[in-house]
Amino acid sequence: MLQKIRDFWNNPTSLKVRRYANVIYDVSWNVLLLTIISVVLIGFLGAGIGFGYFASLVKDMPTPAYKTMTAQINTYTSTSNIYFGSGERIGNYTTDEVRIPIPVEKVSPYVVDALLATEDVEFYEHDGVVPKATLRAILQEATGSEDRTGGSTLTQQLIKNQMLTNEVSFERKAKEILLALRLEKAMNKDEILNAYLNVVSFGRNSMGRNISGIEAAARGVFNTSAEKLTLPQAAFLAGIPKNPFFYTPYYQGGVVKEDVSGAVNRMKTVLNRMYVAGKITKEEYDAAYNYDITQDFMQTQTKPRDKYPYVVDEAELQARQIVTDYLMKQDGIEYNNLSSEEKDSVRSTYAKRAHNMLRQGGFNIRLTLDKEVHEAMQQPAKNAGNFGPNQTIKDENRTLPEQTSSVMIENKTGKVLGFVGGRYINGKTDDLNRAFWAERQIGSTAKPILVYSNAIEAGMITPATKIIDEEYYYKFTGPGQPKKQVQNEGKTYRGAVTVRDALKLSLNVPAVKIYEERNQKPADTQKLVDMGIPVSEGNRYASAMALGTGEVKPIDLAAAYAMLANYGEHVAPYFIQQIEYQGEVIYEAKPKKTRIYTDRTSYLVVDMLRDVYTSGTATYAKSLLNVPGDWMGKTGTTNDQRDSYLVGSNPNVTLAVWSGYDSQRLSMLNSWDYGQYYQRTQKIWSQTMNRVYADNPEALGVNARFVQPSSVSAKDFKDSGTFSEKKKVEEKEKEEEAKKKAEEEAKKEAEEAKKDAEAKKQEAADDAAAKKKAEAEAKQKAEAEAKKKAEEEAKKKAEEEAKKKAEEEANADSTDSNNE
Repeated sequence: MLQKIRDFWNNPTSLKVRRYANVIYDVSWNVLLLTIISVVLIGFLGAGIGFGYFASLVKDMPTPAYKTMTAQINTYTSTSNIYFGSGERIGNYTTDEVRIPIPVEKVSPYVVDALLATEDVEFYEHDGVVPKATLRAILQEATGSEDRTGGSTLTQQLIKNQMLTNEVSFERKAKEILLALRLEKAMNKDEILNAYLNVVSFGRNSMGRNISGIEAAARGVFNTSAEKLTLPQAAFLAGIPKNPFFYTPYYQGGVVKEDVSGAVNRMKTVLNRMYVAGKITKEEYDAAYNYDITQDFMQTQTKPRDKYPYVVDEAELQARQIVTDYLMKQDGIEYNNLSSEEKDSVRSTYAKRAHNMLRQGGFNIRLTLDKEVHEAMQQPAKNAGNFGPNQTIKDENRTLPEQTSSVMIENKTGKVLGFVGGRYINGKTDDLNRAFWAERQIGSTAKPILVYSNAIEAGMITPATKIIDEEYYYKFTGPGQPKKQVQNEGKTYRGAVTVRDALKLSLNVPAVKIYEERNQKPADTQKLVDMGIPVSEGNRYASAMALGTGEVKPIDLAAAYAMLANYGEHVAPYFIQQIEYQGEVIYEAKPKKTRIYTDRTSYLVVDMLRDVYTSGTATYAKSLLNVPGDWMGKTGTTNDQRDSYLVGSNPNVTLAVWSGYDSQRLSMLNSWDYGQYYQRTQKIWSQTMNRVYADNPEALGVNARFVQPSSVSAKDFKDSGTFSEKKKVEEKEKEEEAKKKAEEEAKKEAEEAKKDAEAKKQEAADDAAAKKKAEAEAKQKAEAEAKKKAEEEAKKKAEEEAKKKAEEEANADSTDSNNE
């Protein structure tokens, strides 16, 4: 065909035809030439307009310095983590986004290959932007095309996430392109890839939280690290960033979606691109393509707050307080120099900053808790059989369960090893951490740390000092107030008792007598304040403090008894061991130690408190305890059985247990079904110790014993105190001795009289018996004589009859003879 046209053009049939052909040729050539020139001019004009428009879009955007860009790109939120003191991770600080930074060197090569093959195949060749891809995306956007192929490189996506917004506009795109080109000069490819892998969103994890970064995605979806991701797992995750909301396998609550076919198909697309790019073999492609990725999905996970009730809440609360103080110190704020109004405002502002930083700043919060100890302590609180019945407050129309809380402290360091914030009901707890925040009356647990310790320290009493337990009224009452009687539980009195017995039996009268006679209430209660136990102004002067009318938190009560175990040195309890921020330790707990009592005083009290378990008010707990060791402690009860305590220590640890109802209008009940109220408390204490000992015996240090210090002498175990009742006790003892002697003499006389009476009675009985015997013998003799006489008379009669018969026979024979 072309040859025919060429022949016709070269050999026209006529001159007219040739002339027309030349005209057509000239016109066509000129039109073509004009078209080419026009296109070139329009192209230059379009380019000029495009560049002009591009320049107008970015003219107001400041050009950031390389250092500034690098810092902004590498600034991304990082989840704050909470750890047990024993090293195990508890979970993260409560936040909607979870991110765990990781260097690209520790990410599986499958992930890198999958991302590049899917998102930016020319990543290592381009300078931040691929012009043809950008032009294609612009044309698609301008024409409203439904087929959007995307034109952003990884560098551009990183710029959008870290430096710009998600706004869809040509201005944002222009800025993105310019900044991407500049970023490629500020950072190398591996640095850009590293930042991208830690920034990009991967949807939700198995707890329903948003996840950013490949490490959080690997852990949250497949329960593995980014370094150990398999090919299908890597391909699945690499497909999510295109549309995280659609491709994530989880709903907001962490439940696996019923239909994940879209995400699976996306995974297959990623695998295909990897194969086409030559990153995997045909065999690897087929195996991964046919793999059932859904079997690798983690099932719905509980949140840390659900798994460890109270722990996360308390960790977050105390961490905020610590970081707030840290930020104020960094800014040079002299908090104590501020006015009251300024204090509230300033602290509130810094507390908000602290909260935001903890949510996004990547802090590592290390607690003091021992995981095994803490988990073992929860078991008794989950046993409904350890508690009394629910009770209803009718006028408030609410029903409350019997509650408990407990704290275990390491004596020498003050570390909280474990705690129970409240009871588990149907497997769940409430929000009130009673172990740290519930203030209840201290009851008789106040006696060793307030009454007896101060009196021993002042030389007023020793364990052997005797006190009269008797009917007694408070000496000091309020103005115009009637006298109030001090009563023991059971309203019985034991007379003269030693301090040792008074303490082990928790007698009220001896404690009040000692406290009132010492009459140094402000100074004595200051000892409680020094141990972190607040005392109201009214209680600073109240005699009833001897019986524990003041309030205490279980954690502070445990620390007070740990003080006795530490031979008088109080160590403030603490829950957070360390906080680390950006590789720097910004907080390290330093035990705060305060000398409260001498080692002599403390040991004497400890020695007496040993008896509480062996023969005192905690013998029930001792009968249930399977843990060996040297134990001392104290029970406590408040008015109307509203609160019940048992605090016990060995040289290494102290465990304080409280039982009661959250409303102080309710009293603990006794019944055959539930047992005595104090038995329930003691049962929880012993069960807790038994469980901890079974799971982590080393934590209890059961082989240690309380050692008598050199400051304690034999004299300290004799009645060498100055207590005023010594003479009264002696007189009382003399009276009791005389009374006892009189009773013994009266008893002896009574016994002698009884013996005389018994002797006379016996003599009378003997006489009666002799008389009876004589009568019997006389009767027997008379009967014998009568019998003999009867026999003789019978014999005589028989002889007479025989004689008579013989005579008759003789007479008869004589008659017969005469007749003959």
